[in-house]
Amino acid sequence: MKIEMELGILSLAQGFTWEVSIVGISLTTFILTNILTKPYKHRTDWLLCLWLFLLNVPLLHSALNHLNLATPTLFHYTNPTLNLLNGPILYLYVRLLISREKSTIKRSDLLHFIPFGLFYVLFLTMSHPDQMIPQPDKLNSSVGPVAGQGIPSLLDPLLVHFGLINVLFFFGYSIVTIYILNKHQKNITGIFSQKDNQITLKWIYALPSTVAMLVILNVAFESFLKSDIVIEPITLHMLSFLTFIVLLCFFGIKQKPVFQTKCLDSDKKENVTEDISIASNSTNENNKPTSNNNLSNEFIKQIIEEMQFYMQSEKPYTDPDFSVYMLSNALNIPRRSLSLVLNTGLSKNFYQYVNEFRIEEVKVQLEHQDNKSTIIDIAFQAGFKSKSSFNSLFKQYCHVTPSQYRKMIKQQTS
Repeated sequence: MKIEMELGILSLAQGFTWEVSIVGISLTTFILTNILTKPYKHRTDWLLCLWLFLLNVPLLHSALNHLNLATPTLFHYTNPTLNLLNGPILYLYVRLLISREKSTIKRSDLLHFIPFGLFYVLFLTMSHPDQMIPQPDKLNSSVGPVAGQGIPSLLDPLLVHFGLINVLFFFGYSIVTIYILNKHQKNITGIFSQKDNQITLKWIYALPSTVAMLVILNVAFESFLKSDIVIEPITLHMLSFLTFIVLLCFFGIKQKPVFQTKCLDSDKKENVTEDISIASNSTNENNKPTSNNNLSNEFIKQIIEEMQFYMQSEKPYTDPDFSVYMLSNALNIPRRSLSLVLNTGLSKNFYQYVNEFRIEEVKVQLEHQDNKSTIIDIAFQAGFKSKSSFNSLFKQYCHVTPSQYRKMIKQQTS
């Protein structure tokens, strides 16, 4: 009875691998269709498509094996060394998303793919007593390469421990990616008035974290538990790829480059203006220096007055996407000069400066007893995009929650 139960569980586990593969392939097909039919596709969209395709290669292998359609030639040329591309693609994807210049992949970026090229060529030239690809119908599948005859003994460890090398390679690029993301987090407060996911890119942190968690689970199942009775190692690997694919599909399809074209155009104008100013060592027709190196106290005071007047009269902060580039264009002042004015004259960054106006706008509306709108509606009208960020900022500036503030106003007027 026990043996029959174990066989039944084993059969279920084998079937589950097929289900996982179909779910991943179907989801990716749907997302790729949506991306490829977009009217405008950024370079990051093309890179995301390539990444999703590569992540689906193991799922495709599993599905073909299940259908008895396995082709050795396909497996030979789409071998597991393709996994070495995940690290460089993660790094380039994030770098292109946060680039303020025209996003391009430079020739020097090809250096990132040298390790993959070496392993790929080595795999193609090695003798294969067994494929370096997990087979769904094998209980003790080897997920690393098996060194065949003719391979120099010096290279045997590289092939035998390819799985470990692959994980370390990805984590190395993950560390570099997290480093540039942390720098990005510090920079955006001086540029944007919102901190939503598409600007902060915090969802990217989930990718290496997920891989780390899945690696630990795989090692635990394969090393310490009798996982072949409950779930096969191949199924765990397919689940790992599926989890990564789901994260990329959910967040990647909505992700746009952080610095939009209008921001880039503004930045280019600013750079040209500053270059001319520096070269001629002069000021513009309004006697406003365009270099951000030396700003007089009079100039700082003048710009603050202009900013205050513009913010109070035009209320540009009600636009949720209001950025320092828009303010720069409206006042005809270089962005770097504006940032320096905010930092030195008001001891604030752009994010703090704009959201103070939004908070004040919410307070004014809450004080109007005839305003029957909900608090969150008022917040959205003032330019906030997130309920959580609004509540957090309101309490930070007013030391009470929005609901408590409204009650206080009612008590004072009654």
